[in-house]
Amino acid sequence: MATTIKLGKNTTVSNVTGVVDASMKVEVEKVDATTRGASGVYKRTVAGLMSRTLEVTAIGDYTHTYGESKYVVVAVSGSSAFSMTGVVTNVKRSEPIGDKISSTLTIKPGEPLDNADQIDI
Repeated sequence: MATTIKLGKNTTVSNVTGVVDASMKVEVEKVDATTRGASGVYKRTVAGLMSRTLEVTAIGDYTHTYGESKYVVVAVSGSSAFSMTGVVTNVKRSEPIGDKISSTLTIKPGEPLDNADQIDI
């Protein structure tokens, strides 16, 4: 089950400048668990493993470079306030309009791996 929450234009995201739009996708997974007790085998379905993906559209040319690990500590303020340590997993760049270019950053919770692609922020 997944839902997408639009955070709106009045949202600020720390460590990302020029934010013009932001949304958060929240997914909840179900996990099947089997336990053995004195009376036999019990099958259970556990719901509640949640993952969040933050998508931020910002004015600017955000680029990939290879090098040292890079993560961002994101604090979102506005109608939905939260903070997380995340890894930028994707950067989608738009075609320039005049001298303006926008980039959409996908940020997932987690810590970076050694020798990961670095995102210049």
